[in-house]
Amino acid sequence: PDDASVRAALKILQDANRPVIVAGGGVRASGAAAELVALAESLQIPVATSLNGKDAIPGNHPLCVGVVGTYSRESANRVVNAADLILFVGTETGGMTTHFWAVPKIGTPAIQIDIEPQALGRNYPLLAAVNGDAKVTLARMLALADRTTAAKRKNWSAEAQTICAEWRKKYQPALTSEAVPIRPERLCHELTRHVPDDAIVVVDTGHAGMWMGGMFDLTSARQSYMRSAGHLGWAFPAGLGAKCACPQRPVITFTGDAGFWYHIAEVETAARWNINAVTVVNNNGGGNQSKRGFDRVYGGKQTDKARELWTFSKVDFARIAQDMGALGIRVEQASAFPAALAQALAANRPVVIDVVTDIEALAPVAVV
Repeated sequence: PDDASVRAALKILQDANRPVIVAGGGVRASGAAAELVALAESLQIPVATSLNGKDAIPGNHPLCVGVVGTYSRESANRVVNAADLILFVGTETGGMTTHFWAVPKIGTPAIQIDIEPQALGRNYPLLAAVNGDAKVTLARMLALADRTTAAKRKNWSAEAQTICAEWRKKYQPALTSEAVPIRPERLCHELTRHVPDDAIVVVDTGHAGMWMGGMFDLTSARQSYMRSAGHLGWAFPAGLGAKCACPQRPVITFTGDAGFWYHIAEVETAARWNINAVTVVNNNGGGNQSKRGFDRVYGGKQTDKARELWTFSKVDFARIAQDMGALGIRVEQASAFPAALAQALAANRPVVIDVVTDIEALAPVAVV
């Protein structure tokens, strides 16, 4: 990057009292996570991520506020909307990341770092722009950073942490629920607790993306997160591909039954070639991301006939997996999931964990 542009952006960043970094998939592509976290720590700046950049900072880091935008976490949207400056790094600032350019609102002071010049200022007016690789640019900023300016942001970073604590308190009952059928929030919470430190986590789009984007936390800088950038159903075959590419790392795929149906035939492929990825199916018996839309169409209360349009026959995917040559594990109580995951990771063969969840549980909508 041009050094003058780096210095100009850094000065604006250091002058801000309530800045937020929004990190996108370009941070991962550049291998810039360590530099991102170091700069945030040096200047005491909260970090939100796009869904594509979720593994740019561990979710349990005190400066991490979560995924921002549409498939998001409420705390991230609240913090971004309270900022006096946004630093976009490696994100195209698209509709999903910004909830259709409402988080942050157009006109919020912003600076942007991107290797693609066409991305700079495309969606948000900028006070400064740096055309450069994320890792190189953040490393240069870190080298030039005046760490004494962090003191004035102590209260702001504390406020961001309070907002995150409020989110956790709000969703704690669901995250720890013993309900049967299982709450998807509890399933995500168990994955946070038990996914191995070096795992690749592959996640489908739709409600699967919403649940994991908001309710699952990476807990190690060695973990990787891949979200679907395409159609529903992408995650299962993508997880097999990830395992073939990185056979030494555990791969855990999260999808719903609606997504799993798309490419279920690949269970046979996985068994034939012994691709020992683990697939967790959030099996609620329907495509319930559509429920809110049908509620609206039917004036708030659907008929039984209407529900037929987005609900499925009840299916035991564990049994189907067994018949296709994989290991199938059925989980009907949340407390049984950790043992099922441990069994799956030790199996050395493809595994489908069929988790029976509540069809009435809807992922939270984005907070603007």
